[in-house]
Amino acid sequence: MAFKSRLITGILLVCSLVLLADCAFPVRPGYDRKSGSYKRYRVAKKAPVQVDSTTINPQEELVLEEKLAAASKATGQDSITETNAPKTSIQDSTSHTSDSQTAVASTDSTVNKQKISDGQNQKQDSVTVKKADSTAIKNSAKKAEKKDTSTKKKTTARPTNLEKYAKEWLGAKYVYGAASKKKTDCSGYVMQVYKGFYGISLDHSSQHMFDDGRGYSIRRSKLQEGDLVFFGNFWKISHVGIYLKGNRFIHASTSSGVIITPMDDKYWASKYKGARRFK
Repeated sequence: MAFKSRLITGILLVCSLVLLADCAFPVRPGYDRKSGSYKRYRVAKKAPVQVDSTTINPQEELVLEEKLAAASKATGQDSITETNAPKTSIQDSTSHTSDSQTAVASTDSTVNKQKISDGQNQKQDSVTVKKADSTAIKNSAKKAEKKDTSTKKKTTARPTNLEKYAKEWLGAKYVYGAASKKKTDCSGYVMQVYKGFYGISLDHSSQHMFDDGRGYSIRRSKLQEGDLVFFGNFWKISHVGIYLKGNRFIHASTSSGVIITPMDDKYWASKYKGARRFK
């Protein structure tokens, strides 16, 4: 009895487990238990139905025949009218050609007249242009002559006596950085005199004048009028003047302005550093 009861209970347990499994994993369409996912439904493809295009409705055939007959009648009438048409077209073409010839002749005559008038106008214009050019050339020549005479006057007006020209600045006040006949410094004074008398442009600096490669060194015993004499200390050139005959030099001093000083002056003789010739 005990064995039977155990067997019955075992069977009941198995049945209950099967029922539970069916409830937990219900069978659904397209579900695969092995893979654990749904399968895609495969829809059967239908073959396309071929339509016979050769079969034609009898009513449509009648309509087509009527259309063809009407088209053939129309083409016959058009051919008859075309055979009659060339005669009139020939006459029209001849009349058009005669009209075109007369029109071309008239246009040619007008074009020739216009060409003749244009040629005359061009000749007149060329004559006037030549006259204007000749007058312009004469005026330009006159202006050039005037300029040449003015430049000749200017060139001839250059002074010939250096000492006389340099003395025009005598009494000018010393102003650092200035360069005029009323106010000037030492390098500005030398720069003005050299530009006006020799036509040589120098820098507005005594040190730059001393270092200028266009000048060359001159011994004190061989100084000539117009040579530049330089003064300063051990480190730099601080003053410049123009040598004059009689062992003198003209310069712009800080105390007295533009003056003439002997080269043997104690103060300037102690500061003498050399001379340069640019002539």
